[in-house]
Amino acid sequence: MQSLTFKMLFRKKGTASAIIAIALLIALLASINSLLNNINAETTVLSALSSTGQTYIITSTNSTSLSDSHIDANLINQIRNNSNVNYATSQQLTQATLTTKSGNYTINILAVDNVQAYLNNRRASINGSISQKPSETDVGIILSQLASINKNDSVQITVNNQRAQLKVVGITQTTQQSDTQLIMPLATLQNLTQQNSTVSFIEFSLKNPDTNNKSIKNITQILPNDVKVTKIQQITQFAQSINNQTTNFINVWSIAIYAVVIAASYVMATRLVNEAKYELYTLRTLGTKKKATISLIITHALIIAFIGTIIGLAVGIVGTQVAATGVRWVWGNTQLAPFLQPEQAMQILLLALAASLLGSVYPAVKTTQIMAKEQPA
Repeated sequence: MQSLTFKMLFRKKGTASAIIAIALLIALLASINSLLNNINAETTVLSALSSTGQTYIITSTNSTSLSDSHIDANLINQIRNNSNVNYATSQQLTQATLTTKSGNYTINILAVDNVQAYLNNRRASINGSISQKPSETDVGIILSQLASINKNDSVQITVNNQRAQLKVVGITQTTQQSDTQLIMPLATLQNLTQQNSTVSFIEFSLKNPDTNNKSIKNITQILPNDVKVTKIQQITQFAQSINNQTTNFINVWSIAIYAVVIAASYVMATRLVNEAKYELYTLRTLGTKKKATISLIITHALIIAFIGTIIGLAVGIVGTQVAATGVRWVWGNTQLAPFLQPEQAMQILLLALAASLLGSVYPAVKTTQIMAKEQPA
């Protein structure tokens, strides 16, 4: 009788809609995880192909970014006097308003005490010359395109309500952040702001990479306690950090999806017992125990969750791969190749079953309690 009742429960009209609802939720989760795996794989490859930089910066210990760092400008002399240092420049990063023929723009000014050394160190491509006079500046190629700036144009900068008229003597390209900045001699900015006792940071590189640790230790010992030395261009750590942040976001998003699965299982179980009261009362009349009735309802919910999860995993993986293939056909050179690890699929399945179990227990227990009260003596 129980097996017959079980078959009748699956013939209820709400079964198909419950399977579809769970399948859609799991498909969304599977597709997101598939794309995340692809992103993680690409960033891992990127970090493996990118060489770790050999450049260091000195900033204040309490700074959270380069723009709010302030260190003693005289530290540059100690760094340059170190026999292990190959290149060193003092740099000031300041926000300013740039006025051109095309309008006003809020930009970052990068002032360097030796602009030529800075650009040479980055192997910059320069259309024009390097700014050396107080009335000259170079412009990063991205900023020049954004603000419609050409070589030999005259631009105005405003820093702390102080204005200066500058001639653009060169357009620079470094494929780095400086492509979005105005680059000028440090003395030019210091004359404008009347501030020459501090700089934002000092950038330097070492002569012998094989003795980096020893050289950095020696340099650190002569520096004051309120500054720190940081290695830049650490691609691997950056990629791992991005991957971890993205994974944490997906995990939080997954919790919301499993919560919806719990709610869907609750609604499904409640609807089932309302539509199958006759069958359940018949079982009770025939002497079926309360535990068996609860088990019947929960098993029904788990089977629906299992079927819905399997369908959702298949739809999510295949759908994402088909969409990625379509993107490659339309846009050509793309690296989208989403995939889902077997252990991830198993984890999604188990968590979906656990969520379904959690959502169906209460209505199953509550129904049997009501039926027990209504059972004739």
